[in-house]
Amino acid sequence: MKMRRLDRWINYAGNHRSCFSFGIILIVIHLVLVAERVYQYRHSGAWIVIARSSAQCLHLDCALVLLLTLRRSFTWLRSRGMDWLLPLDRTIYFHKMIGWLICVFSVVHTLAHIINYGIKSRANGAKMRDYLFDKTAGWIPGMVTPSGFALLFILLIMGLFSHRLVRKSGRFELFYWTHMLCLPFFLLMIMHAGNVWKWLIGPLCLFGAEIGYRIGFICCSERGRTKVTSLQLLPNQVVRLKIERPPYFEYNAGDYVYVNIPHVARFEWHPFTISSAPEDEDYMTLHVRVAGGWTGRLYSMCQEDAARLERQQSRHRIVQQQLDSKLSAFQSMPMTLEKSTVAVGTGQDNPAFHEQESTSLPALNTEVAISIISTPEPRSNFKDLLPIEMPIMLDGPYSGSAMRAWNCRHALFIAGGIGVTPFASLLQSLVSRYHSSMNACPHCHQSCCTNVPSSLGKLRHVDFMWVNRDLLSFQWFLELLLDLDKEQSIRGSVMENFLDIQLFQTGTKTMPDPHQPCASCCESLAVIPQIQANLLDDGIVQSAPASQVTGRCPYCTIRQVKHLLNYGRPVWDEVFREVALRSGGRVTVFYCGPASMARVVMAQCKKFGFTFTKEIS
Repeated sequence: MKMRRLDRWINYAGNHRSCFSFGIILIVIHLVLVAERVYQYRHSGAWIVIARSSAQCLHLDCALVLLLTLRRSFTWLRSRGMDWLLPLDRTIYFHKMIGWLICVFSVVHTLAHIINYGIKSRANGAKMRDYLFDKTAGWIPGMVTPSGFALLFILLIMGLFSHRLVRKSGRFELFYWTHMLCLPFFLLMIMHAGNVWKWLIGPLCLFGAEIGYRIGFICCSERGRTKVTSLQLLPNQVVRLKIERPPYFEYNAGDYVYVNIPHVARFEWHPFTISSAPEDEDYMTLHVRVAGGWTGRLYSMCQEDAARLERQQSRHRIVQQQLDSKLSAFQSMPMTLEKSTVAVGTGQDNPAFHEQESTSLPALNTEVAISIISTPEPRSNFKDLLPIEMPIMLDGPYSGSAMRAWNCRHALFIAGGIGVTPFASLLQSLVSRYHSSMNACPHCHQSCCTNVPSSLGKLRHVDFMWVNRDLLSFQWFLELLLDLDKEQSIRGSVMENFLDIQLFQTGTKTMPDPHQPCASCCESLAVIPQIQANLLDDGIVQSAPASQVTGRCPYCTIRQVKHLLNYGRPVWDEVFREVALRSGGRVTVFYCGPASMARVVMAQCKKFGFTFTKEIS
């Protein structure tokens, strides 16, 4: 039992070796700085030693907290394979940790000086304020104490508004704008301590160079400015943005960008994972879920556009109802259409159209009939809501940990809710690479892929698990799920044994009876049954999605993947045990989702010896 527990801890340390190594190096450097100050001021009082030691640690931490914001540099280091040495996946965590260390060392530094001044005033009979406001102290006379208290005040404001309660309460802009106080903070640091510039000059130059590159990328290049060509409202307060891909905008599956939409907020930038595959050259997509003020304003704007679009289309509905009433007269009338004589778009003007037409329906246009079946009017939740193009600015792309999936032999993707976006990009890229490697069979002339494409790298098996509370959330990437399920159904193909999909609905089971059609679908499909049967038999509308033929309501479309659905929470012990039994090598778990589920998944990875990687969220 003790050996098994030791193995788990060794595996845990191996999963987080870069974090452990960085943390140990950080502690050692702090101890060295403290030891150097203790030796230098060994003949002074204890409070002087404490004040000087904490000041030296502050110099280091202020430099590090600035370096940990260099996203572009970290992306470059990740592309060079340095993520095994540096904790590039945990930069935000270390940034917050060092920020709190700055607060602690600042308080210790201030209290040590105040206590030292109190001891001196008692010994010399001088007043306390004479020491606090000594106009001869510091390299800028008279600025030591005022700048010190100003620094404490700025730290207090930044610390309070950096708390999770503020960031997750829908007031993200408070966190964003109070963090801009870092600029006067560093200026006051230089005014407060004369030697701190030696620590800050390098990080400030790198920070300035990266900010300059971002500004140039956005303002002086077409790569940072583009337009939103489509906005769609999806279930559970999710907005899908389809963006025209800027020229020379190269990204990898799982990357993220910072987005600014002037129509929503002129000065706010927010990070979102790119949910489309990099193989899509013309566009890219983002899925945004309401989680605060900015996302709430974007969703409200889309709702207003949807209401306006609904009013504009009311006339079209009236026309459609009139057309349905006219066609209902032919519902009981026989009609035959030959495949060889019917063509989309020919209409009644084509002489071939009248070769086999019924005398009871002389003027029926096949183009009208096909449009009713193959292109039904979409529901309001899935309409394109942009009558005009909306400008958008992009800062990025920046890489995430998901890009390491191509270097793993067995990857387990676990997504919770909207955390599916990086894996959606990866899976779409996987399907695109798979399709590009297909070859036609010389016997049946069907395109297939019997060997793993070299473009997939070392990856040989993928398990994909998506956990959602609500059933309708699976519609965010329903088309992707249908494509993956279709590829899996082909016997003898690589995807049959390459990919396993499991969907979990943890909320109330809401799937209707799969054998009974929905009332909304019966009402929406107001078409002639005989025409529908004939056109389907003739193969004219075979390219239409199944959801458009069988029904338009969300539940009917999700029925197509009901065999992948599991109801209730995953039994993680059974899931991980099953993955461990069929794994051909070391399993790497990639997770993105709620923090509560992350702790459970991490514990299972520690138990089964899997490598755990958490996507930045």
